Amino acid sequence: MFEEWKQQMAGFVRKRLDRRPYRAIAETLDADIEELGELYTSVLLENGVIDATGEDTGLDFDEDDLIEAMLERFLQRHAYDGERDALYASLIDAYLRLVEEASEDL
Repeated sequence: MFEEWKQQMAGFVRKRLDRRPYRAIAETLDADIEELGELYTSVLLENGVIDATGEDTGLDFDEDDLIEAMLERFLQRHAYDGERDALYASLIDAYLRLVEEASEDL
């Protein structure tokens, strides 16, 4: 579901993301970006912000709640010692800013 959109967003984010703050996770950064696309759409779908076709339903979802939900799910999938939580929260925030920028450009 939403595969074409996710691929477009991942490409846009990979191209525009300032990678310097994420050197510690450079090996997995591209895969992490792909995963964030999955998490983003699943959180929006589960909260009724988009429908099953990806169309906007008009419902609002607080960005802080979105970041929190995405971070929680991301960290559940990965065994980290807690040191990288802030780094991944920063990556999610950057991802969301770039998705917003891409939505205006595409």
